[in-house]
Amino acid sequence: MNKTIAIGIFGIILFGCGTAVKEQANKKVNKKKDLEAILDRDTLIVLTENGALSYYEYKDKYLGFEYEILDSFARHIGVELRLINVANPADFVSKLNSGEGDVIACNKPIHMEDKKLHAFSIPYTHSFEVLVQRKSEDSVIRDISMLKDKTIYIRNKSSFMKRILHLEDEIGENINIESIPGFPVAEDLIEMVSRGEINFTIAMENTARIEQACHPNIDISTLLSVRQNIAFGLRESDEKLKEKLDYFLDDFLESEAYKLLRKKYFDYMEETNFHIEELDSTTNLNIELSKYDELFKASALKRNWDWRFLASIAYQESRYNPNARGFGGAYGMMQFMPNTGPSFGVYPDSPPAVQIDAGMRYIDQLYNQWKHIESREQRLKFTLASYNAGKGHIEDAVRLAEKLGYNPLVWDDNVELMIKNLSIPEYYRNPPVKYGAYRGPAKNYVKSIYSRYMSWKLNE
Repeated sequence: MNKTIAIGIFGIILFGCGTAVKEQANKKVNKKKDLEAILDRDTLIVLTENGALSYYEYKDKYLGFEYEILDSFARHIGVELRLINVANPADFVSKLNSGEGDVIACNKPIHMEDKKLHAFSIPYTHSFEVLVQRKSEDSVIRDISMLKDKTIYIRNKSSFMKRILHLEDEIGENINIESIPGFPVAEDLIEMVSRGEINFTIAMENTARIEQACHPNIDISTLLSVRQNIAFGLRESDEKLKEKLDYFLDDFLESEAYKLLRKKYFDYMEETNFHIEELDSTTNLNIELSKYDELFKASALKRNWDWRFLASIAYQESRYNPNARGFGGAYGMMQFMPNTGPSFGVYPDSPPAVQIDAGMRYIDQLYNQWKHIESREQRLKFTLASYNAGKGHIEDAVRLAEKLGYNPLVWDDNVELMIKNLSIPEYYRNPPVKYGAYRGPAKNYVKSIYSRYMSWKLNE
């Protein structure tokens, strides 16, 4: 990339279009606008992106730090929340100012250049820009001067371009900038670092910290910026909406609900690592698996299941800890999501017997939803994948398998291979994918649980 050109055009590509475009686009907004228009159509339209901080689907439920804040706001003003996924980050401002959406939510720090393009709410969190690199490298970069002649990969038209140019100026040395084609989100680039496809990228620390739970081999401790305030983007003309949102945020940020929300997304990272690590499957069955063995046996017997299959899932999910807390608010021995658990009669304070029986019923339900798969082994693996990722994402993987010539009824070396494709934009943003990106550990999750289960059966 020619850096002279990059510097010259940065102000107009950063996070959208220029001032002239903004003024022109504002004229296109409907006559009835601002808060009045939102209330009239009974919908708050949010321009966002598919990512860990903005929104994503997990176990068939919408989640995301920004999503939950704005969903609370929408309910506060008595309207529905509608999400529009914006693939190209350069389109956020033009879509906002043309009236296609009411709010921008993409974990975006407040920059002076952006304040010329649109208004901001009061900040709802803060973060830092960090260097994402692999821990396994011989020399992890701590001093930014060590970035001399290194190549940092960023998304096309990324706001991080300015950071790299500033770093280059500060150290007085060349730093290579490479743009990844297409429109990958931060999570995509972090995964590329983890897999060794690229060596460095830049991400916001709050996003990187969540991704570290799935990619424990990455290092995110090298700061590249001061603390930055993060806020929602709004049209300058939408003064009433800004006033209403700021008033809501002012109270919400001091509430117990906000504290719980931060815990849900940021305070349980270490506890979620057991979801993705490869586990030893050689447990000696001459001793009990857990102090809950009799509960596993009783619940499994009622539905004609092998209790060891249920126990293997519980071990993977929580190490048999009925008080475990996981990512996105997952709770208990079987790691139910807050939106799923109550439908099975299980809550964070439910006793172990209730948690285990609810898990067994959920597993049985998922198993019956894959009844068209004749092989019991394959059917069990589809069940495990659905328990981890949600049936919607696994159905996407099945459709991808059909499209690309793989067997959609076989998990091993077929549908499981499609899981990786669900993290690649050219796949998850296009048909036949319906549920967006999936970057979770379903493939390793299935392998770990099933191999452990079979080992226990062989060692009995």
